[in-house]
Amino acid sequence: MQEEKTKSKNPVWSFFSSVRLTIALLILIALAAVVGTVVPQQDAAGESLQKLPPALAAIVKALQVTDLYRSPWFLLLMGLLMANLVICSLNRLPASLRLYRRRPEPDRPGLYENLPPGRVLAAEGSVEDAADRMGQALEKSIGSVERKTHGGTVWLSAHRGAWSYFGVYVIHAGVLIIVLGAVIGSIFGFEGHVNIPAGGSADAIELRGGKGTMKLGFDVRCDDFTVEFYDSGMPKLYRSDLSFVKGGEVRARGSLMVNHPLEFEGIRFYQSTYGAIPGEAVLAVEGKGQRAVKRLRQGERFAIDGGKAQAEILRIEGNLMRMGPAVKIGITAGDKALAFWVFQFIDAIEEHNPGITKQVPQFNPALYRPYRFALEGIETAFYTGLKVNRDPGVPIVGAGAFVLVAGFLLTFFSSHRQVFVRVDRSDGKARISIAGRCNRDPVRLDREIGRAVRLYRGETP
Repeated sequence: MQEEKTKSKNPVWSFFSSVRLTIALLILIALAAVVGTVVPQQDAAGESLQKLPPALAAIVKALQVTDLYRSPWFLLLMGLLMANLVICSLNRLPASLRLYRRRPEPDRPGLYENLPPGRVLAAEGSVEDAADRMGQALEKSIGSVERKTHGGTVWLSAHRGAWSYFGVYVIHAGVLIIVLGAVIGSIFGFEGHVNIPAGGSADAIELRGGKGTMKLGFDVRCDDFTVEFYDSGMPKLYRSDLSFVKGGEVRARGSLMVNHPLEFEGIRFYQSTYGAIPGEAVLAVEGKGQRAVKRLRQGERFAIDGGKAQAEILRIEGNLMRMGPAVKIGITAGDKALAFWVFQFIDAIEEHNPGITKQVPQFNPALYRPYRFALEGIETAFYTGLKVNRDPGVPIVGAGAFVLVAGFLLTFFSSHRQVFVRVDRSDGKARISIAGRCNRDPVRLDREIGRAVRLYRGETP
């Protein structure tokens, strides 16, 4: 008691143990959740911010409204709620423990007065025999029975459901675990995206919010990508066949579709989008009386001039500066290096822009003499767009939800029922008086007492 008085005088303790604070925090968090649902978050917020007046956009950015669930003020609200729940629980736990441990005496005055007729029975035989039979009935209906005898009178008591006093603490624990899981996921998790061409692979992703790139620690390879369309041209189904490669070995494979994510080493991959990109370039190389046609991807190399020079496809563009398909080639020969563009429709470009290859040597496909390069075409390839995230708080949130449901069940579907019985002699018969009390659900208490009475009378097996 002295400790409680000390705590109640502490203004900090009183502030955090206030139920009003709990309600206020829950309202603020709910409002923040509404804002977080309505306002586009992170990357999706870019276009919306551009439509706002500069001053309002600056305030939104300062408050991190577009990254609300990671903002310091939202995390502060969650921290205050956790502190509030912990202190509220500690503040009220002693009273709950007293209720749980309290076992009222069955012979206290006034307990058996004004009982309804169905709670007072009369039986032939001795008081002891009637008490034995009633004790057995109580044990089947309620639970373990305590017995007390004095002066020819027997008192029985039985109780069930004392754990219901702790239901609210289980709810608090569930909320705390959920909040903890959300905070852990917010701090230690990540979310990003990556585009992988069919047949290609990636070992890093672009983090959301322009936070840079992050290595995955393994390669994600897109073995195949397929897309089906409706007659209207809308995509019907698109699927990515992925392989996860680590240490040079394929550790896992799977097909990724919308609403069917894949997971590897705790990182989940979602089918997000797809698109078309320039694939292989069909390049013709003429010189020294020879002509060769090559199919090359960006980054691939090949030898020319009898191996005296190395050429590399630096870039492949489907429509460079609105002048059509083009590839950028880099050539290294000894200590010399040069780079130039090879347009597919260079003749038409020169016709409309006479002298352009002289004015801009980098547009001259014959810059590396005596060779001349010609782009015969670029094949279009699909890429798959993957959303990637890792949230270590998910299993914690799931466990918290389980605890929360258990707390609600314990709180609202359980009650502490206590039954007291006095067996004495009255008018030459054994008189059985039955009293009961509960913290909630009196209907259930009446039902259990009625079952005990029927068991005593032998009406219920």
